[in-house]
Amino acid sequence: MNSIRAIMNEYEDIREKNKKELDKRKQELYAKLPRLKEIDDEMVNLGIRITKAVLMDKENREKLLEDLHKKQTDLKIEKAEILTANKYPKDYLQMKYSCKKCKDTGYVGSERCNCLMQKLIAHQYKQFKLSHRIVKENFENFNINYYSNEPIDGGRSPRENMQHIFMECIKYTKDFEQHNKNLLFIGRPGLGKTFLCNSIAKDLLDMGKSVIYQSAPDLVDLVRKYKFDFDNEEAGDEALKDIYVCDLLIIDDLGTELGTQFSGLVIYNILNKRLLENKKMIISTNLDVDEIIKTYSERISSRIFGNFLMYEFFGEDIRLKLQNII
Repeated sequence: MNSIRAIMNEYEDIREKNKKELDKRKQELYAKLPRLKEIDDEMVNLGIRITKAVLMDKENREKLLEDLHKKQTDLKIEKAEILTANKYPKDYLQMKYSCKKCKDTGYVGSERCNCLMQKLIAHQYKQFKLSHRIVKENFENFNINYYSNEPIDGGRSPRENMQHIFMECIKYTKDFEQHNKNLLFIGRPGLGKTFLCNSIAKDLLDMGKSVIYQSAPDLVDLVRKYKFDFDNEEAGDEALKDIYVCDLLIIDDLGTELGTQFSGLVIYNILNKRLLENKKMIISTNLDVDEIIKTYSERISSRIFGNFLMYEFFGEDIRLKLQNII
């Protein structure tokens, strides 16, 4: 079962649960305060009469509707007074929603509610087994002391460089709604690129933002899977839409995907569409600038270098250091 279908079933279960709880509250108070049931029955009857009155000719309609609406108001006031007099909240006999914005449907009009976006992201994180990584790999656990304090070629030391990148990543996350920046992380493996990507993802998810984190090969495979899976077009439409509309798309390990015409087209289409719609991205790659230019077409490399802030990671492999420490 695809994510969207599974989540819509969750919403249906939530609505059914809330309805049962409302029915239970009603039965409890109807037995204790019979007038409340009489009021609810009268309200239903009034609703039917109002509907019929709307269809009447104008001459008879206006006065009747005015009287019916007045009776409705009087009954609502009486109901509220009975509830408060018996120390119940005024909304005690109203449906309770887990999400008041969409009323547990997942949609506000034709647009996805934030709660649905978060459920989709949670499903994706569970599917891609990333959730356990962001528990460990987050800003709080980042250790700048793993980086050397020795300047390289008379310039900045790896530690100074990482302090700068680290603070820029925190600022990027904190000011996420106020900027339209894309980040490009360049450097050899084991220097903290993926760690900082996970840290940014975690903080944004905690802020209620939708984040999709995919390696470049998995991203290409995902598009290939759904583009040619004609028996599962609905799931494909939803999965591919998420790539384009999520608040942040993180593409890890750019350059490790097979260098085919199809993969190049996938990368270009994703970059181009998100840039046109001002959707933010982070790209992490082990390639240097020259290798990116050699690996990708001019239309891809120009979009990367023209629209991303580049941060270069350098120093010793942190993972090797950790293995030696352990």
